[in-house]
Amino acid sequence: MIYESPRYLYSGDQYLTIEIGDEMTLRANFKIIGLDRIIKEARIKGVIETFPGWRSLLLSYDNLTIRTRDLISELKKVLDVIPVVTEVPSRLIELPVKYGGRWGPDLDFVAKSNQITAAEVVRVHSETIHWVGMVGFTPGSPQLMQLDPPLLLSVPKYISPRIYTPKGTVALGGSITAIYPVVSPGGYQMMGLTPVPIYDRFQSLSIFEKSPVLLKIGDRLRFVPVDAEECDYLRQRVWEGSYEFKIKEELFSI
Repeated sequence: MIYESPRYLYSGDQYLTIEIGDEMTLRANFKIIGLDRIIKEARIKGVIETFPGWRSLLLSYDNLTIRTRDLISELKKVLDVIPVVTEVPSRLIELPVKYGGRWGPDLDFVAKSNQITAAEVVRVHSETIHWVGMVGFTPGSPQLMQLDPPLLLSVPKYISPRIYTPKGTVALGGSITAIYPVVSPGGYQMMGLTPVPIYDRFQSLSIFEKSPVLLKIGDRLRFVPVDAEECDYLRQRVWEGSYEFKIKEELFSI
């Protein structure tokens, strides 16, 4: 459900959460994109940064410059009517993935949970375009929704999160796909691994020149299956600094 008006939730002494609904849908995500735009255009005194998500936006502000109640008052003025966004710039990015094996030990469990074979899981997951609905949890980690899938893959998360998840792991939790950009704990089912970075704190590849984080809300991903030999080859190209991402700049309509 989309609320009639946004909710303003205190999130610490320098953060405010603006919540527009309780549904994780494209409709809600597009509304957040519109909300993010209008806040940035308003240039409200004291606002530092915005962090858009599926159905809410976290706002960072300087509480020595503006009090929380005054900030909410200013936000209500500009958010009285949130513009309807029906089309957004959306990059289509290809990411190679080595599915299964040592890097995707939970692939068979995903297959069993969906009553299909592991090969069918790979086919459905790689043939479906994925929408970046938010970026967070660890630096540059995207939360991805399947767009118009022939089968909506879904699987329970780990009962107890594992301590170690390899960098580049592609995993499924519920019907959401996540990519782990750094070594971290995790609870999503590990399906495979991408040999190319989506976060580079050293900004060594040209794509990271402006930001160490590759993905942003509104991007779309296409996963391309590769075998072990090609996975190693692509990893070597990343180390050499010669890898180039395949990216198309497009518009996407809801």
